[in-house]
Amino acid sequence: VALVKVGTYDDGDCTSEVGDVITYAFSVTNTGNVTLTNIIVEDPLVTMLGGPIASLAPGAIDTSSYTASYTIIQQDIDAGVFSNQATVTGTAPSGTSVTDLSGTSIDNDTPTDTPICQAASLALVKVGTYDDGDCTAAVGDVITYAFSVSNTGNVTLTNVIVEDPLVNMLGGPIASLAPGAIDTTTYTASYTITQQDIDAGVFSNQATVTGT
Repeated sequence: VALVKVGTYDDGDCTSEVGDVITYAFSVTNTGNVTLTNIIVEDPLVTMLGGPIASLAPGAIDTSSYTASYTIIQQDIDAGVFSNQATVTGTAPSGTSVTDLSGTSIDNDTPTDTPICQAASLALVKVGTYDDGDCTAAVGDVITYAFSVSNTGNVTLTNVIVEDPLVNMLGGPIASLAPGAIDTTTYTASYTITQQDIDAGVFSNQATVTGT
């Protein structure tokens, strides 16, 4: 007996999300010369539907008895692929069992790899606060900064670092940031006003966030 397994996943826009579903089709072929009975396809990682195949004659192919589905988790998106393998078992007239691991074609046992779209992105918001109480700015006054780091992609990011060459940065790095998560506490910064800043009437700067 030979088992071919094909995974299909297309969310339409390649922005994979937790909860998206991979569907599977199975092709079971009797490659021997005796009729097989009670043919069962099993795959511990997916939700199987259908079967068993009551009887399969030599040379016959069954493509409709079994289907399966798998719901994507964050670990799969981070990996960029979901790989799994099914097993088919049938009973020969002699009572012995025959088995095969699923492959990508009838002549191999290669696990089914289904690519999962990855889209990594980050967003950084920076807010400066300065109020000396009476708007009489003096050299040595301090501007404080708060940073909001958002994972706007669909993969988990690690070693997230905020850098700003003009200010005194405190905190970090962010070890891990899940998709959709926002970190508002890891990083802060401060800047001590100079005479040049007072003369300009404004202090402008920009930070950069980088994640892996």
